[in-house]
Amino acid sequence: MQRPELQFECVALNGMPVTIRPIRPEDREIERSFVESLSDHSRFLRFFSAMKKLSPKLLDHLINVDFPREMAFIATINVNGVEQEIGVARYAPSETDGSAEFAIVVADEWHGQGIGRELLRHLFDVARSAGIRRIEGSVLATNSNMVRFCHGLGFTSRLDVHDPGLLRVAMDL
Repeated sequence: MQRPELQFECVALNGMPVTIRPIRPEDREIERSFVESLSDHSRFLRFFSAMKKLSPKLLDHLINVDFPREMAFIATINVNGVEQEIGVARYAPSETDGSAEFAIVVADEWHGQGIGRELLRHLFDVARSAGIRRIEGSVLATNSNMVRFCHGLGFTSRLDVHDPGLLRVAMDL
C-alpha cells in the first residue's frame, strides 16, 4: 500500500497557520534541523538519550516510512517562505498484532499550542484505517507534562514491568 499524500491545515492556539503532512524522504534536512534544535531536555524525553545529533542511519529511518506498517506526520510552518518543522508524531509496529508504538515531539516554543493534539488526531485516524486497533508508547515517569497530555487524550498508564522509570501508555483506537 502506498503512503497517503494527506495534508491538513490548522491554526495553532497562537493564531499561526500550521500544515500537517506525512514526512517524506526529501525532508531529511528539516527533520535533522528540527531534532537538533530541540532543547537537550526535550531531545532526552523523546529519544531517552542525551544525543546531540542524529546519526545518518537514524535520520534515514525517521524520514523513510514503510506505510502502512509505519506512518509519520510532521507539523510545519512557513517562515519567510521557508518550511520549518515544529513537530512530528509517528507510529511503528509493536510486538503485539494489531498494535503500534507511537512517539511524538513538539518544538519547545510550540508547547501548549495544540500542535501535539492535531498531529496525533491525524496519525491515529491513519492508524485506524491501516488496521491498527491499539496504540501504545513509553513515557518517562518523570515527564509529567506528557503523562497529563496522554491521560487527557484517553490513554491509560501503568508502570513498565522492565523499567520502573518508564510508564507504558495505551489506548484502543
